[in-house]
Amino acid sequence: MMKSERASGSELAHLFALCTDYQSAGRGMGTNTWFSERGKNLLASIFFRTTLPAARQFLFNEYFALCTQESLTQYLPDVQIKWPNDIYVNGKKIAGILIEHTVVGDRLNGTIAGIGLNVNQEHFPDDIPHPTSLLLETGKALEVRSVMETLHQTLSDHWEKLSEANATKLHDQYMEHLYQKGIFSLYRIGGKEITAMIEDVDTFGRLQLRDRDGRLYTCGFKEVEFLGASFTINN
Repeated sequence: MMKSERASGSELAHLFALCTDYQSAGRGMGTNTWFSERGKNLLASIFFRTTLPAARQFLFNEYFALCTQESLTQYLPDVQIKWPNDIYVNGKKIAGILIEHTVVGDRLNGTIAGIGLNVNQEHFPDDIPHPTSLLLETGKALEVRSVMETLHQTLSDHWEKLSEANATKLHDQYMEHLYQKGIFSLYRIGGKEITAMIEDVDTFGRLQLRDRDGRLYTCGFKEVEFLGASFTINN
């Protein structure tokens, strides 16, 4: 539990954080699962008192992913966000984020963001694609609590930036750190392999890619698969 305390009654305080050193059935987005070795990694759920319009909920994803990205730059030089909200270092996944909202009317009424961040794990199951950890990237073991405190402080420091008025700036920052943006790569869309480049992410959080013939593809989660085989743009 972080410095945020429980509010009066049964309500949770804004930025209340619950951490554990092990989970038996870690969840990822969709049907994905999250594996973590006991006592090695950061596993946390954080509560936010959000009031954004429900139609603009992807702004929260951008805010949380950016705060995670920024907090990790205190340990690593080059951290990127893989759409929609995984965190990558050197082409490898170091953290996954799962966000769930409650909605009242047309506005969000609260949000729980779960994060699994690999801190001191060195060995991963063979079926996990391209995992890494802070220990593997830096060669140094870190205190999990210290990493959590860094993230929690970053979330608190930037909370006021999460607003419709700041949407354009928040989105631009998200795109600035987006993994594979500006690079022609191989994707699978609708069962077909295409070479395309990430162009943008729309207000609903859908990935927008453009192929070499100028055709635009707009894809929701699980509608596109990144296959790799990157090609740099020739200027």
